[in-house]
Amino acid sequence: MWEARATPGRLADLRDWAIDALSGREGEVYHSAQSGGDLVVVILRLPDAGPAAAPLPVPPDGLVAGSPHAWPFHQVHPHR
Repeated sequence: MWEARATPGRLADLRDWAIDALSGREGEVYHSAQSGGDLVVVILRLPDAGPAAAPLPVPPDGLVAGSPHAWPFHQVHPHR
């Protein structure tokens, strides 16, 4: 999972960048407009990647407020 807070007014730009950054890999992109800051979340399916695998490239300057965060998860239900 990858998550980043969009720079104010740049939610659509960050969402579009995340969709392009998937580069044909399997995953989903979600966004959430919130009073504390707009978020983009990417669930990227990397079946053979270890925890050190970088899920997405670094976003261009000006799209994110702060640093993106990434966590590895393993699906347990439903079983794939």
